[in-house]
Amino acid sequence: MHNGKSASIWNKDFILLLTVNAFVFISMHMLSTTIAKFSMSLSGAEAMAGVVAGIFSVSSIIVRPICGNLIDRKKKKRLYLFSMVVILISMLGYSVSAHNAVLIFFRLLHGVGWGFATTIGMTMAANTAPEEKIGECTSVYGLANVLAMALSPNLGSYLSGNFGYRVMFLGAAVIIGCAVVALSFVKDQPIPLGTQAKKISVNTLILKEAAFPACVLFLNGMAYTSIITFLIAYGETAGIDKPSLFFSVYSVVILVVRLSSGRIVDRKGPGYILVPGGFFFVGCLLLLANLQNAGMLYLAAVFLGFGYSACLSTLMAVSMKRTTPDRRGIASSTINVGVDLGAGIGSSATGILIGWFGYSRMYLFLCIPVILAVLIYLWDQKNYKKLKGIYTEGSPS
Repeated sequence: MHNGKSASIWNKDFILLLTVNAFVFISMHMLSTTIAKFSMSLSGAEAMAGVVAGIFSVSSIIVRPICGNLIDRKKKKRLYLFSMVVILISMLGYSVSAHNAVLIFFRLLHGVGWGFATTIGMTMAANTAPEEKIGECTSVYGLANVLAMALSPNLGSYLSGNFGYRVMFLGAAVIIGCAVVALSFVKDQPIPLGTQAKKISVNTLILKEAAFPACVLFLNGMAYTSIITFLIAYGETAGIDKPSLFFSVYSVVILVVRLSSGRIVDRKGPGYILVPGGFFFVGCLLLLANLQNAGMLYLAAVFLGFGYSACLSTLMAVSMKRTTPDRRGIASSTINVGVDLGAGIGSSATGILIGWFGYSRMYLFLCIPVILAVLIYLWDQKNYKKLKGIYTEGSPS
């Protein structure tokens, strides 16, 4: 789509898509720390609150392959607007939910919109970038999630605590309304010739070139979700004051890493990010396994920032570069399924491990999937480069 290595990722459509993505993530993270509490206010049951919080990812995982197929065959902007409307209806539905059964329905609906929105948004953003700068594009695009993760939970807690849950849900709906306005100014992207007639099959639902990158994200995502989900409880049991500062430190490091990692991927190859990242990730887990004071906790946050924050954007870039623009929707879908599965299984499996072995040993066990993820990446990239060389000679990518 673009020619010339001097071309920049910063064009009108990319900036608008980045804005839309920020709004989508802000609205989602506003609910991440409050939806379970809202569910408990309706029933008082922690088990039900857990179902309400987690069922969101179920419908998201189911619709992603379907969405990836549709993106490559239909008008992308129209599908993206559809997903925004679905999320908007979900937010409004939360605000009038008086029973958990109704809340679960709208959580499932939200998951459908979320699955579509995050898959389509990444695909459209990658299509706006010069081919040689897809790594930088996916890295910067992911900063929207960083911003949302740093600010939105506090915003959600403030609105729900001072004005009630329904005002918070309506506030999230307004944010999605702003996303719809921003998206309306984005130019639609053409449908590649011949894709409309393709029949639905395994090959049109899953990109095989992205399968192993998705496995890497699944393994790393399991470890990452386990850290995030139980970190505050672990910090408190370890007698550390304000363990939530971990997330502030992590957010700052992510900002630094994301602004540089994409360029490294484009110029040197993904191995220069993923292999050192594996060492930092393991270092984070070892620090947590032997946690004794706040300094170790915050150092673990720094290590996690260098170890995991660029993992998703880097593997997304790998998958996008391995295919053609007419199959980038399927690439985005395949990668995100790995993320969703890792998040869903990780928190559940970790809860079991904590019950059996305690926090410290649990974090030691999590070193295994992280090391395995690095080995799978190296094996997969070596095999892929035997077929098609897409990176510079001599790189560890």
